[in-house]
Amino acid sequence: MPARLPDDVIHRIQIHLESGESPAEIYKATKVSKRTIERIRLNLDLFGQPYTPSTIVLGRPRALLPAQELVISNSI
Repeated sequence: MPARLPDDVIHRIQIHLESGESPAEIYKATKVSKRTIERIRLNLDLFGQPYTPSTIVLGRPRALLPAQELVISNSI
C-alpha cells in the first residue's frame, strides 16, 4: 500500500478540485498522478475526506450480548 500524500499536497488538490479543474490540470500543478487525483475526488464525494475511513474494529469482542447485560442489570 502506498504512503499517503502530505497534508499540504492534499489541501492543494482539494482547492483545485473545488475550483472545477480537470485532473490533467491538477497533475500539471501538483505532479500527482491523475489516478490518485481521481481517487481523492471520489473519496471526497463519498466520505467527505480524501482517504477512506478505517473499518477495523478495535478492542476485544463483548463478553455478553446486550440482552444478557440487560437481564443481569435488572436482576440486581
